[in-house]
Amino acid sequence: MNHILWRRRGFCGAAAASALLYAITGRPVAAQTAVAGDVVALRVWAYGTAPDGAARRDLFMADPVYVRDTLQTVPDGALHVELMDESVLRLGSATQIVVDEFVYEGSTGSLQFLASISKGVCRFVTGKAKSKKFRVQTPTASIVARGTIFSVWVDGNGETVVWVQEGEVDVTSAVDGGSATVGATEIVKAPATGGIELDATRPPNDPGIGDSSKINVKTTKRGSSQ
Repeated sequence: MNHILWRRRGFCGAAAASALLYAITGRPVAAQTAVAGDVVALRVWAYGTAPDGAARRDLFMADPVYVRDTLQTVPDGALHVELMDESVLRLGSATQIVVDEFVYEGSTGSLQFLASISKGVCRFVTGKAKSKKFRVQTPTASIVARGTIFSVWVDGNGETVVWVQEGEVDVTSAVDGGSATVGATEIVKAPATGGIELDATRPPNDPGIGDSSKINVKTTKRGSSQ
């Protein structure tokens, strides 16, 4: 199986090292070092933290994002990450998400993706994979996408609102197993008390989840002239 570990020049040395290790051993690198994508837009400030106890690191344009990273934005911040299958995660203000799983096999066009969002808002834009298992978990909901664009809000109580812009998603309550299939333009809520509420109210717009080209980006690292 060809697990694609890097895709473009924007990946840093860590990504190249991961790809080299795979080429030598014929095996994917360990989950904490596997590259899932890279930063394509950034506003104010954002951070990434590996699961192995490493210190939280500042994120900059073109920095790699790894499987099992915890990604965080500050209030009024934004972070957009393009994955290797060209899926995009658009984190809005004060958001925390973990990239739990990312396996993309370029030879077959198959994708397995799982992310957990504990607070904030994120828009998910699925990519070019022909066969995908694209899942998002929140404290109150499990979401399975079917080639789509959808936005997820998680409030301080873990309650979840899902708005589908294109395509279709299945939303299942993590509390009692109630479920709903959500089509384009529809909005549902997974409350802490269980069930799925249809025709929910969409939370206030967060400009951080808009198009990447409209995000003000911080392109250089401290002390760098690049």
